[in-house]
Amino acid sequence: MVRGRRGLMSKNLNLFIFAALAFGLLGLVWLHTGSLVPPSGGDAIWFHAGLLTLLVGRFILEYRFTKPNDVFANGIIVFASTSTLSSPPMADWWAILRWGALACATIAIVLAWDPGQEAKTANRPWRRVVYQVVTRIGRAEVIFSLVFVLALVSYFDLRDPEAKIFAVAWGVFLLAANLDLQGLLNIFIEKYRGRKILGVVHSFLAPSIVFATRIGPEKVQMHQVVGFTQAVGVECSCLGMVIGERSSAEETRVVVALTHSTVGEVQLNDRTLMVTTSDEECLAASPPVTDADMKQYRKVIGTVAKGTNISRVKFELFGSPAIGAGSLLRVESGSSQVNYQVFDGLISEELTLGGSARSFVEGEAEQVGCWDADRGGFETHDWVARERALVFAVDADDTAPAYLLKPTEMRIGSIPNSNYPVNIDLHDLTLYHSAILGVTGSGKSFLAYRIIEECAAKGIKTVCIDPTGDYQRYLQGAVMLDAPGKLGAFLDSDVHLIGIIETASSVMPPILQALNAAQMCLDWCKAHRQAEDILTPRPKVKIILEEAHLLIPEFNFNPDRTMQENVNKTAQIVLQARKFGLGFMVVSQRTANVTKSVLNQCNTIISFQAFDETGFDFLKNYMGAFHVRSLPNLKPRHGIVVGKASRSRRPVMMLLETQERAIRTEPAPAMPLPPVEAV
Repeated sequence: MVRGRRGLMSKNLNLFIFAALAFGLLGLVWLHTGSLVPPSGGDAIWFHAGLLTLLVGRFILEYRFTKPNDVFANGIIVFASTSTLSSPPMADWWAILRWGALACATIAIVLAWDPGQEAKTANRPWRRVVYQVVTRIGRAEVIFSLVFVLALVSYFDLRDPEAKIFAVAWGVFLLAANLDLQGLLNIFIEKYRGRKILGVVHSFLAPSIVFATRIGPEKVQMHQVVGFTQAVGVECSCLGMVIGERSSAEETRVVVALTHSTVGEVQLNDRTLMVTTSDEECLAASPPVTDADMKQYRKVIGTVAKGTNISRVKFELFGSPAIGAGSLLRVESGSSQVNYQVFDGLISEELTLGGSARSFVEGEAEQVGCWDADRGGFETHDWVARERALVFAVDADDTAPAYLLKPTEMRIGSIPNSNYPVNIDLHDLTLYHSAILGVTGSGKSFLAYRIIEECAAKGIKTVCIDPTGDYQRYLQGAVMLDAPGKLGAFLDSDVHLIGIIETASSVMPPILQALNAAQMCLDWCKAHRQAEDILTPRPKVKIILEEAHLLIPEFNFNPDRTMQENVNKTAQIVLQARKFGLGFMVVSQRTANVTKSVLNQCNTIISFQAFDETGFDFLKNYMGAFHVRSLPNLKPRHGIVVGKASRSRRPVMMLLETQERAIRTEPAPAMPLPPVEAV
């Protein structure tokens, strides 16, 4: 709401009034001393800490409003000035003023300290009362007037004409400080003569969206700040920012989001004009429309629309914002700010009064929830977004949430076009099994490499069963398990943490190699199970099943049906592995070709681009049909994460972190066998 505040005078007008009153103050000096040189001595406090500081504080420093920092400066000036007085008349009153000013300054500096948003909310009632009291007492025209009045009573004879002239001058100063001189000046200079009419209010979309029919030749720019008034020459009742247009054959309606106001508060009607505004009017608003406000309102992309439910928000799009699949949005729901991720958009039409059709875009976004700073992910929100609430885009300009990864966690990516991280817990990823799915080139193998290296850094041994031959080319610090006995030596080693079994280097079928490795790792984990591991299993070994359709194929995709029993045995090992600290990660291009006996035990799924209809049916059980429909359109390095290891409760689309991974110049070394002791 735009209201009068200290006359809402412009900076130039304040400087002009200051100059005029300062000239009058020099006249008082000449009257008192017979010279234009500022007076000195204790009785000159009426000038130095009285009228002069009143003028400087009111018209130069505080010409819009008084901040706690201003109160602190004013209080210190009064304290310092009164402390220089030596045995003044009415000493008790001067002491009260001196120590009262210091107390006021102390409280002001406490108010200036930013305690954070949570503390502000918790302390809002008393903080608001103290703020109002201190900023009113400590403003320049009040605190320096107290100095002047006490100096006048202490050092002057109030019956003397000079004292009466001083008192009248003080009254003139206060009158100039509080009169709406800008409004009086407008009568003569027609401040609003340059204001242009842009349109007239047509309708409202509660609580703070206004539709105005555009009239006249003046064009309305996107993100232009406009005002609403009942007449061109009258002060605006509120301000808003243009966030889009609704166009039809008959007319164009400008969509405006009100700043710091609602339709109900400002009582707009169909005779209210939409007009241009000046920078001075924006700063004079209460609260002022600052650059930070304008930056925030530029992120408004639409409003919550019909069809929204707890898990999903539909929104009508305004303008042409730079959003797409995966973009993060923020919407108000009760007292919470809830985040949603865009997954779909469609063009809709509605009939206008003239019988023609108006096309507009509706978007759909799935809830990811409210950011949980303790968990390092998004927590599910349990209620629907507020009706017709503004929808804001969250982008890279928004500050990243503060979060320190826990010892068992790693960051694998971020929400696209934002600074929000996507974190996973490696212990949960290992113990409860996981799957990385997606077509060739989507980024799944490079993510697997990162996870393997992070597991090794945290002391979790990783056995990679690799039919591709790529693992030894990219994994630093890995050893080849290329002969009998080497897997056992690797598991017993305190030095080596990443081992690779290349199935192509053996005549043994890959299915049997996977089973043997799984059984040996399970036996080793059982042998090294400690008492404390019974209640709280500790991850010891992780097995990576690369190209899993070759290692644990579905029955109807098994090239050797006699091997199906071995696949079933591997699935049985996966079923009992967790309690012994053994975990599995399935990496595959085609979900349909991998045995569901293993996939169904994977409690964390990371899915990249996919086109497999059979795989879609499987993934719907994890992330829902809405997310699955987006899989064919995912870009490279974009994936959907869901499950126990994810720090977010709901599925989220992520962008993988960039990896600069060089190919090894030398083949990975073979795992050395321990020396055979002589009998």
